[in-house]
Amino acid sequence: MFDKNVPTVEQGNIFEVYQKTRLESYNFYIIPSSKYGQITLKLNIYNLKNDKPDQSLLKENIIYKTTTIGWQNIDLSKYKLLFKGLDKIAITLQLVDYTPLANTEFVFGVSAKKSLSKNLLFRYQSQGNWEASEGSFISNINISYDKSAGEKEILEAQENEPETDMNTKTLIDVYKSREKALKTNYGKSKEGKYVDLGDAKIYYEEYGKGEPLILMHGNNGSIADFYQQIPFFSKYYRVIAIDTRGQGRSTDLTKKEYSYQEFAADLLKITQQLKLDKVNILGWSDGGNTGLIFNAEHPELVAKLITIGANLNPLGVKEEIINTFKQQLSANAGKDQRLVKLMLDHPNMTAEQLAKIKNPTLIIAGASDVIKEEHTKSIHNFIKNSELQIIPNATHYVPFEQPEKLNELVLKFLKK
Repeated sequence: MFDKNVPTVEQGNIFEVYQKTRLESYNFYIIPSSKYGQITLKLNIYNLKNDKPDQSLLKENIIYKTTTIGWQNIDLSKYKLLFKGLDKIAITLQLVDYTPLANTEFVFGVSAKKSLSKNLLFRYQSQGNWEASEGSFISNINISYDKSAGEKEILEAQENEPETDMNTKTLIDVYKSREKALKTNYGKSKEGKYVDLGDAKIYYEEYGKGEPLILMHGNNGSIADFYQQIPFFSKYYRVIAIDTRGQGRSTDLTKKEYSYQEFAADLLKITQQLKLDKVNILGWSDGGNTGLIFNAEHPELVAKLITIGANLNPLGVKEEIINTFKQQLSANAGKDQRLVKLMLDHPNMTAEQLAKIKNPTLIIAGASDVIKEEHTKSIHNFIKNSELQIIPNATHYVPFEQPEKLNELVLKFLKK
């Protein structure tokens, strides 16, 4: 994230180059949650000394302005940036100016990812000391070059590992899906309504007719995340899509820590106020955890349950993701981090608890899910009347990645 109160901050990456390289363009990705009318950025290029930026390689300022989010391309061909005798260069971005949107707080961030190499550079002022942390911007450069005989192929440190490449592709795909979701009317319909729980107002939207099918999104998500499911299932069911407490358009007047038990209690009050005697539930990630707990506590209210990427407890999440959550918690001390703490401390479901679920249940996860496969299989084993589906070539984001396959799979299960 770039802080409007620290406009001199620079952040960027190290790139390996050939001994004779012409830089044609620089590409980077602005997170979709950014909010601004326009931003003005300054691009800087440095040689390296002790793996830190040293002297500027530019003879003139390179200024870039944009009003959009997502992928950005800075055309550098007109600057004739030819570098000779260098193995590496550092490219950084600096926020120079911005125009905010009316009545909206300014937000601007560039997507980054975790990696083994300390490739993420930053400093807080133009004469300050450079620091490096594990990770890198999601960015790349286009070059033309003369390759000397015997010169090694250029591979950005650690970036050629299959797992890292998969993580990068997944993150980009998720951002693209969220961008598409935000362009739909889901999550902001004029027909949307609220259920008043006293200490919170839960926003929901209804589509279609028939048996109730409740859709519950994942951590820090919203109704819009189901933009590829709502139009499909509303042909067959009364779809009720819910923004969980404190997320999307739902409010939360409390300051207490979140738990899936509380979310399940909210769901019970919603079914009561909407006078729903029996429901089907499709829960993704946090929504799946909530669905499991709700089903175990109120089996008489559930006809069928589908979970996507649910876990028994925090040990079911892969270690690298847990470590990222912990770092995020540490880096944002003093801010509301209840959603991060939720994933670090919850759920804590037992075999005895899940054995109370007697209704048909479909357990889904991606083959490359952040949820460990043994946890997914344990949930299946603990619920006697359950089916298991591990989706090939999919991660934790099956509803984004393979919507058609998911929709048909779930519909077939519901129609049994």
